[in-house]
Amino acid sequence: MALKKYRFNPNTLKYEEIKSGFKQVLAKLTPYVISLVIFAAAFTYIYDKYFDTPEKQRLKTENEFLSTNLSQIKHRLDDFDAQMNKLAQQDNELYRVIYQMDSIPSKVRNSGYGGTNRYTKLKGHQSSGLVMDVAQRLDKLDKKLNIQKSSYYELSEVLKNSENRLNALPIIQPIHNKELTRIGSYYGMRLHPILRIYRMHDGIDLTAPTGTPVYAAGDGKVIRVDHNRSRRGYGNLVVIDHGYDGLETRYAHLNTIDVKKGQRVERGQQLGAVGNTGMSTAPHLHYEIRKNGGSINPLYYILDVTPDQYDELISISQIPGKSFD
Repeated sequence: MALKKYRFNPNTLKYEEIKSGFKQVLAKLTPYVISLVIFAAAFTYIYDKYFDTPEKQRLKTENEFLSTNLSQIKHRLDDFDAQMNKLAQQDNELYRVIYQMDSIPSKVRNSGYGGTNRYTKLKGHQSSGLVMDVAQRLDKLDKKLNIQKSSYYELSEVLKNSENRLNALPIIQPIHNKELTRIGSYYGMRLHPILRIYRMHDGIDLTAPTGTPVYAAGDGKVIRVDHNRSRRGYGNLVVIDHGYDGLETRYAHLNTIDVKKGQRVERGQQLGAVGNTGMSTAPHLHYEIRKNGGSINPLYYILDVTPDQYDELISISQIPGKSFD
């Protein structure tokens, strides 16, 4: 129990108890409060610096785990980037050279995404540098991958177009070698057997018996069918547009026609049969190849194959969707 203090009052001639006011109490307590605060701050600092709480230890372990794994991811991204660079090199120096396509500049392949504020939200953390580096690498790889995908798509379209072009070339003789009697007339100036005048013969005449199958020399679309049994002109005629380089083939003097205008045909598909219609003196097929409207010598295109090879070409052409080039 605290001792009471007294003071003599001359007016009353008595000793009166001295009572402490709020200010006096506060003045007495202030040094103790200050000392306590200093002690608490010092204790907290020392504990925080030299001792880990369970939560702090958990966060520290998690940060170390994330940092380690981000570093490993960074190394893997380096490997992926190297592989993408090899693919890009093959793309530019091999595939695009073969198909005569312009190479994609390295500056385009290796460019990043624009925008200076793209990674701002990743700043302000202990691992911000590592996280930003990984994010930038991912973005660059993503762009490289998209560019490479687009390049391969272009290459596939070129390859597909090349395959279609090869299939469309009129390279087989429209009459089987085993059925062919002879080539009755070649390409060039000749004496017309009926008109008895020299005039340009725009194709070759393949002599064969009436009814001999006539085959398409290449893939294409039937753009003209004439049913004409008069003694004038081409007689029964089929014209095929091959879709590339302005190439058309004409099959004239047919006895029968097995296709219709607008129909798509494949190389080796039967178009009709040899006949003697139109201005003709004997059963034969008048065969023409035209390029951009002008006639050219069909022998420039016809492959020299054996009868067995011709049989194989015709057989393969009957398999839906199979290319034989």
